Formats: sequence, C-alpha cells, structure tokens
Amino acid sequence: MSPGPATTASALLAANADLWARITAHPFIAATADGSLPSATFDRWLVADHHYVVGFRRFLAQLLGLAPDEPTRDLLAGALTALGPELGLFRAEATRRGLDLGAEPGPTTLGYTAYLQASLADGFSVALTVLYGAERAYFDAWRAVREHADATSPYWPFVDNWSGQAFAAYVDEVAALLDRVTGGRPDAACHQAFTRVVRFELRFWDAVERGDDWER
Repeated sequence: MSPGPATTASALLAANADLWARITAHPFIAATADGSLPSATFDRWLVADHHYVVGFRRFLAQLLGLAPDEPTRDLLAGALTALGPELGLFRAEATRRGLDLGAEPGPTTLGYTAYLQASLADGFSVALTVLYGAERAYFDAWRAVREHADATSPYWPFVDNWSGQAFAAYVDEVAALLDRVTGGRPDAACHQAFTRVVRFELRFWDAVERGDDWER
C-alpha cells in the first residue's frame, strides 16, 4: 500500500504526515482495535457514517460523470456498485441495534458530506484527490484496527470491509489513476483538498467519540 516516492499519492501523504499519523492513532480507532469502544460510541459512529456513505454515493456518482475515459469509468462504476452492499451492512446492523438512521446528522458529518459535493466544482483531479484521501484514510485506519482485532470482534464486518485485500487493491487503483491524471505532481488545489479531507476525517472521529449535536 505504500506508493513509490515519485507519485502524487506519496507526495500528498508526505505533505500531511503529521496529520496522517493521528488517523491511525485516533482514540476511536484505538478503542475499536482493543475492544474497549463503548457500544454507545459505536452506535453514534454507525448512524453518522451511514449518513456519510449516502452522501459519498452521490458524490461518487457525480464524479463518475466527470470521468475522462472508459477505464476510469469502469473503476468508479465498480466503486459505486460496491456501496450497495456496504449500505446494506450499515442498515442491517442498525436494525439489530434499534438505531434510527434517519436522525438528523450533526454539523461535522453534514459539513464533510457538503465538502464532498463542493469539491466537484473544482474539477476532476481535485475531486479525485478527495476520493483518494477519503478511501486511503479509511483503509489505513481500519487496517490499524485489523492488526489487533479478529473475527470475534463485534465490529469485524466493518473492519473487514475496509481493510481486506479487495479494498486495498481498489485504493491502489485510485492512487494509480490519480497519478495518471495529475502527471505525478499534485498542484496546490489538490494539496489543499487532500489536507481538508484529512482534517474532516479527524474531526468526524472526534465528533462520533464525544457526540456532535447542534447545541455545541
């Protein structure tokens, strides 16, 4: 999963190394890994992340419409299709836990999904950078969980979804596409977009850990 030194992905990750280190060390990720995550916190995450994935699907569908060629469309269409079973996983678990997935999202979740949509106006390379940042963040975070958890974890279906070989290969494909689109040299807009995604990811996990409502 480590891109070579001359790629767009490696340049973006290197420029955000300090922030990126906080992703895999975040208390939400650490508690999920060691089994100490309170059930109520997981419930908050499940409802918030379901809302995020719904918004992410809309973003991905519009990104597909901007794709410059058929190989790119094939990759993005496959990712879009994969979100169906993913949303099914969320909904089945929410039903089992008696959670209301229609609850109003908190400001952080709403802000993150709004940023996904806004990035599309900045062009394909910027929106693709946003896609890579979001997907790579989830792979690295849940891979960190996988290093300590196993199939006995109550959260294993979610861990496995974002840390398995299939998702790893997909993230690598997005990285390769991003490298092709940017010529291996991300511009200032791509750097800014990637940093914003990393900050949103960290704020999102902060929000689900402590709660995030409109009264704060």
